[in-house]
Amino acid sequence: MMLVKILEFGSNWWARFGRDPHDPYRYTKHAAYFNSTGLCCGNRVKRCWIIPGLIRFNGVGDFDPQFPIRSVGTTFECTDITFALGGNRVVFQRKAARFAQPDYFLAVLSADRCGAFDCRSSDWKSDSVVPVAVSQSRERQEAMVLLRPSARVRTTLGVWQLNTRPTKPQSMALELLEDGVTN
Repeated sequence: MMLVKILEFGSNWWARFGRDPHDPYRYTKHAAYFNSTGLCCGNRVKRCWIIPGLIRFNGVGDFDPQFPIRSVGTTFECTDITFALGGNRVVFQRKAARFAQPDYFLAVLSADRCGAFDCRSSDWKSDSVVPVAVSQSRERQEAMVLLRPSARVRTTLGVWQLNTRPTKPQSMALELLEDGVTN
């Protein structure tokens, strides 16, 4: 069990509903909601995974699929990351206590915002970064990662580090630490 604070979600959302068409809870309690990385291709979002993975919210948990943005900044009790069904999986089970100290922070890196990264290189991230999913198509990239405080990621724009925001000590953000670094 780990505690994860959500800083951002990936671009790709989908749902799986209960299989029984007569079940009154098919679209609520017996549903599952998934989030992962994805890239816009026309009017669709495609996974384009080079590292497959996802996060999952069950319908019985403390997640509102109608307003996922309300979960940003919230800490959840989660399963440890596992590899199952061909990819990494983390299940977000329930909200943690209001001031619970998270073990990890869920963040999303994209090449257009943070610069390109080479996730196949051994030095693209510090040991305190755990990739959940990475999508890539040509120069476009999106990575969903679990970060510990002071975790670092190297991109073509520089080195990004997870830091406490000075104005909000309980809040963390990915900030450019050094610029001009190229891979």
